[in-house]
Amino acid sequence: MVRIKRWLWFGALVIPMIFIPARSLCAQTPEIKTKPTGSISGRVMIGEKPAPGIPVMASFVNSPNAAGQAMSDADGNYRIAGLGAGQISVMPAAPLYVMPVSAMYGQGRVINLSTNEAVDGIDFKLTRGGVITGRVTDADGRPVIEERIDLTPVDDNGAPTRGPLIRQANFTMYQTDDRGIYRLYGLPAGHYKVSAGSAAGFGPMRVSGYYPKVFYPDANEIAKAAIVDVSEGGETKNIDIRLGHVSATYSVSGRVIDADSGRPVPGVNYGLGTVQQNQNQSYVSGASGTGLATNSQGEFRIEGVSPGRYVVLLNPNNFNSNNGSSPQVYSDPVPFEVLDGDVTNLEVKAQQGLSISGVAILDGNTDKRVLGKISEISIYGRVEPSRPGINVLASGTLSARLNPDGSFVLNGVQPGKLTLGFMFPRGPDASGGILMISRIEGEGALPTQQIEVAPGHSVSGLKIYLLYGSGVISGQVKVEGGALPSDAMLFVRANRGSEPLPYTAQVDSRGRFLIKGIAPGTYDVMLQVISFGGASFPPGIPRQQKQTVTVSDGAETEVVFTLDLARKDGP
Repeated sequence: MVRIKRWLWFGALVIPMIFIPARSLCAQTPEIKTKPTGSISGRVMIGEKPAPGIPVMASFVNSPNAAGQAMSDADGNYRIAGLGAGQISVMPAAPLYVMPVSAMYGQGRVINLSTNEAVDGIDFKLTRGGVITGRVTDADGRPVIEERIDLTPVDDNGAPTRGPLIRQANFTMYQTDDRGIYRLYGLPAGHYKVSAGSAAGFGPMRVSGYYPKVFYPDANEIAKAAIVDVSEGGETKNIDIRLGHVSATYSVSGRVIDADSGRPVPGVNYGLGTVQQNQNQSYVSGASGTGLATNSQGEFRIEGVSPGRYVVLLNPNNFNSNNGSSPQVYSDPVPFEVLDGDVTNLEVKAQQGLSISGVAILDGNTDKRVLGKISEISIYGRVEPSRPGINVLASGTLSARLNPDGSFVLNGVQPGKLTLGFMFPRGPDASGGILMISRIEGEGALPTQQIEVAPGHSVSGLKIYLLYGSGVISGQVKVEGGALPSDAMLFVRANRGSEPLPYTAQVDSRGRFLIKGIAPGTYDVMLQVISFGGASFPPGIPRQQKQTVTVSDGAETEVVFTLDLARKDGP
């Protein structure tokens, strides 16, 4: 197999700006906390009429926990109180209705809420969703029970469209009932293609077999499927699909041995990945754990695998480096193909994991509250393996608690690009203070938070400098002379020299942004405009702007950008 070049170029551009703050580390929670008094209010309408009794949910972006909720009153008004500062997503819980969708935020609204800020006018205008219903039967006309239904939005010509995913408020509605009947509701008006069954070559399925995928009405390829039209509040009936005969699935078994001694390795987790082809290059996607471990003889067995090309590999993801509860090993992927029978006698060679050690240093900070909590801080490392001959689009995550003197050891690391970060278990303090990585020094300063780990070579003597900050940069982006394209996204980033600081925020639907936990100093604040629809974005408009500001601990610095979209004369 040949090495595949990274084609996720957009991920390299946008993802670091969106997700780097997750590497930051929150400072301690004091014993006395003031209750937040921020609020978000607005009105929920259905068409031109108020919508009473609609739950409205608020949650922090990239967090599974709800921040608050409220019920709309008789006039459709709602108010969610007691909210803390941060980027908050607000969404009505109305499964039968459709909310406006944008490329930037998906469904709902995102608000960058400042401390104790009261935001009004976050309104929602709902429309009645459409319905698709039908029945799925097998080759003999019998109902197929609990079969997954897949829905693909398409354009007028039947080509799949790119955009936000359809909200799945009720996951079970995408399965057939005991009569083989399904009913998909709350769908935006538009064009769709409907399918049932499973595509071969995508990992474990039912041990009893699987139905090959069929698109309505009887096509085995999406290009040949019929287009199903859905209108606002309408019901499209009799979208029936007849599947073929059940195809068999098979088992995959083998054993894990030590690469040096040849002895079996018990109790180690293993994963299964699907090999796919992209322009004559092979890569592995979906390399995830099975949730199982090898037995006392180092043996493993995976049931319900459909025909296809796969790899099996050891999967050391998400174990704590301190507890040593599982063998800290890794392996190269072992490729195999399932044709029409079980695959046996696979041999996976386990190699001893490497170690990363060093010390975390609080750079210029002598706050006893922070210093006293050093042992509650965890360091984590996320690995992108580098292996010859095959590209595995997956990563392993290791973590370990810092010792009281700031020292740490990450064990079980496999070769590749290791990205380091920190986690603190208690959340931000009352002032919003945050700890984050300022710089990393090994054999000289490292330009990023990534370390190249070579096969057979552990890394020691790292110095990771942490900055503590409670400053805030907030502000407004004013758009004049036109409207941004619907697919445009705005980001604000604070830089200080060449330090790889994770100070980034996405501008919300009001044009507001908020960056918390900034260490004192002078920063270049950058506004960046990203748009996928290059033809629709006004030509000659600068995609970046910069302002320089000084930030102090515990203080909020306001920045205002003006984005003028009026067409300019000249080149």
